[in-house]
Amino acid sequence: MLDLRPNLIPTYDDDFDWLPMGGEIGFSLVQLHYLEHLDLSYNDFTTIPKFIDAFTNLRYLNLSKNPLVGTIPPQLGNLTKLHVLDLTGSFSKLTTKSFKWLSHLSYLKIFRLRSTNFTQALDWFDSFKTTPSLSYLHLHDCQFPELDDSSFSPTKNSSNSITTLHVSGSTFGTSTISHLLNLSNNLIDLSLQLNFLIKGSSIPDSFENLRSLRRCYLFSNQFEGEVPKSMKNLCHLRELVMVRNSFTSTLLDILESLKHCNNNSLEILNLGLNKIEGYFPDFEKFPMSLKDLNVRENKLSGSLPIDISKMLHLRELDVSNNKLNGTLPKTIGKLSFLNILDISKNFFTGVVSEPLLGNLSKLHYLDLSSNSLTLELPFNWIPPFQLQYISLRSCMLGPHFPSWLQTQSNVSYLDLSSSGIISNTIPKWFFNLTFNLYYLDLSFNLINSTLPNIPLNSNNFPYVDLSSNKFHGHISPNSLFKASVLNLSNNTLTKFVHHFCTTLHNREMIILDLSNNHLWGSIPDCWFHLQHLQVLNLHSNRLSGVIPNSISSLHELETLHLRNNSLSGTLPSTLKNCTQLTFLDVGENKMEGTIPPWIGETLKFLVVLQLKSNNFYGTIPSNLCHLHFIQIFDISQNNIHGAIPSCINNFTSMVEILMPEEEFRSISVYYTFGRLFYGLYDNNAFVRWKGKEYEYENILGLLRVIDLSSNRLVGEIPKGLTNLVELVQLNLSRNNLSGVIPENIGNLSKLESLDLSHNNFYGSISMGLAKLSSLAYLDLSYNHFSGRIPTATQLQSFKDSSYFGNFGLCGPPLLTACPGDEGKIKDHFPENKNYVEHDQEMFDMSWFYIGLEVGFALGFIGVCGTLFLSSKWRIIAYFRCLNSFEDWLHLMIRIRISKLRRHLQS
Repeated sequence: MLDLRPNLIPTYDDDFDWLPMGGEIGFSLVQLHYLEHLDLSYNDFTTIPKFIDAFTNLRYLNLSKNPLVGTIPPQLGNLTKLHVLDLTGSFSKLTTKSFKWLSHLSYLKIFRLRSTNFTQALDWFDSFKTTPSLSYLHLHDCQFPELDDSSFSPTKNSSNSITTLHVSGSTFGTSTISHLLNLSNNLIDLSLQLNFLIKGSSIPDSFENLRSLRRCYLFSNQFEGEVPKSMKNLCHLRELVMVRNSFTSTLLDILESLKHCNNNSLEILNLGLNKIEGYFPDFEKFPMSLKDLNVRENKLSGSLPIDISKMLHLRELDVSNNKLNGTLPKTIGKLSFLNILDISKNFFTGVVSEPLLGNLSKLHYLDLSSNSLTLELPFNWIPPFQLQYISLRSCMLGPHFPSWLQTQSNVSYLDLSSSGIISNTIPKWFFNLTFNLYYLDLSFNLINSTLPNIPLNSNNFPYVDLSSNKFHGHISPNSLFKASVLNLSNNTLTKFVHHFCTTLHNREMIILDLSNNHLWGSIPDCWFHLQHLQVLNLHSNRLSGVIPNSISSLHELETLHLRNNSLSGTLPSTLKNCTQLTFLDVGENKMEGTIPPWIGETLKFLVVLQLKSNNFYGTIPSNLCHLHFIQIFDISQNNIHGAIPSCINNFTSMVEILMPEEEFRSISVYYTFGRLFYGLYDNNAFVRWKGKEYEYENILGLLRVIDLSSNRLVGEIPKGLTNLVELVQLNLSRNNLSGVIPENIGNLSKLESLDLSHNNFYGSISMGLAKLSSLAYLDLSYNHFSGRIPTATQLQSFKDSSYFGNFGLCGPPLLTACPGDEGKIKDHFPENKNYVEHDQEMFDMSWFYIGLEVGFALGFIGVCGTLFLSSKWRIIAYFRCLNSFEDWLHLMIRIRISKLRRHLQS
């Protein structure tokens, strides 16, 4: 036996470290003729030597956790006494064109293979199947060839000995699945997990021969369609896990298949994260042997049946994130073996009382959150359980903290957010619960007190959210600052205490959110104490002074959000050290200076850059064109002059989608807490959208915005800008830009909002604009455009104010007729009427003109007739009467115009 594994050293994060050997496996080993056991795992060997067949007596060969590359040598087939072969390398990249050598290993029982491309090994199926003693086959991160299904027929009388088949992280299609399910009729344990299938692949109906199967794991494989009917033959099945696919069968159909052979062996049924629809069936349809039932994140509707008490052995019930409604059956209280109860994110209503929870002595996980439930438990109630996980978000608990919580000494996760707690203080007994917590959420309540000194254990890397309450007073770095994630936003905190910096020490803090408070004074200059900080959010406070230089010590910082304060000075050049920044927002402050070129040189991962509403001046540095990942670029409302850089087409994220949109709808920071858990911090940004400002968070990652409005920019629109085909909004309004609209603007097929108003653009309106089928907001007003607005296009669907101030424009929706169209303009408006369009409504103006005509006629007759009949008036009172009439007529006209304006504005 030769064991050359390095010593594994435990690390603080429950992993291991080791000092490996490297280079090539020495040829001198061949002198060990009688070697039976060779373990070279956890080293840095890169190739499997061809002289490996010299070890003819080898029974055990382990090369796992090595960065193996190259071709698998067929000489392995000469190790005829081999029982175990492990080639699961780490960061390896192996290839083979044939597995024929495998069938020569007549004693091989266990074969593990990883990171291997065998797309040319068309004999893999026959080779694995004919290896006579092979019982355990594990394939991870492999690339399979596509086999022809037309000539494939399942073998009913297979003599293959494989009982365990695990395939994970691999790439293959439907035909490969058919072969895998027919690799052995003796399978007991089948696991297909996290594989990359051809989109739309379904599970072949090939389970009829797997009658010995006891454990079937089909986790996250992108399977679609119905669950195969042939599963009815799995009469010995104990565990069926089909999580994170797209199965569409009803739950009743699945249960009917599983009960075909009166199966009472099934203990675990997990169908979570699929598209299973229909009503929740009566529990008499479920196998009575069931212990774990998980159907979370499906589309189940209806209520939970009251016969749930029949499931006497149930340990886990998870029906979260469905469309279930009604009240909770009190018979849940009879499930005396229940450990986990999760009914969160449904539409349950009613009261949760002692009979429902009073007998669940084994319960340690309780999640009733995001329903419309009210907990009515006696003040002195002592529960029979000791919970580790408690989530009561959105349940009505208040106005006081539930007193029964003080009996729970093992809690590590506690969520009481949005639970109607109204309290001036947090009870003292509550602080006895918090030291072991890794998650605490009291947000969206009405807790009115100074910032509490909640005991925390920094070794738990705790998450603490006290946002959206009424905490007030100073911020002192008490025990709360031992948290890895601390959210104190949306309170009324006023100031950092003067000794804040002397007591601030937490190298493990990742996120600090103090936004939307009343903080005033300067930002503390001691951020080097939080070296692993990834998010610093201070937006919407009353902070003044300059951005402190110590922020530059935060080399892992990804989000710096300082918007809506009264900060002054320039952007400190030391910020260039924060090279991991993806989100930088200093908008709505009093900052000044030029836009630093180093932003484009060193902050190359920026996705959001907002400098709007400050006093920045100078030109736009061409270095900013290096921001290939930028999606929100907003420098509006400053004093920037000069031209728009012609290299703006280098904003690569606006030219092509670099990451899948469905996975990056928000702009988030990944973080870990409690050692084993992770979360997402979603950044939010205020974006002026279609003329109004909105706050975006959940879909911020879908926006592609350039806003250069309200500056002093000159020159033309760069032609390269029309290459930004992913651009969704472009705002260049209120500048001194000139020239014509680029004809290729029609390339911006995803553009939804375009504002070029208040500039000096001229010429005709480009027909390219008419090609923008997604355009929902357009403002070209107050320029020097001329000619006809292109007809028979959507450009007529915008209100006329989109074209105001362009005195050379004509044609609908404007009332101004183009030369030769005097008769045609009436076709766009109702016949024989005078109309004004305002906010897409049409107002009849004929009453106004008729009133003017009648008034003029009556006034003329009255004045002239009187003068004709009375000579005294002609001599003495003529001018006095004329002056009075002039005042009357002027007043009447002003009243008529005022009424018209009010009518239009309404």
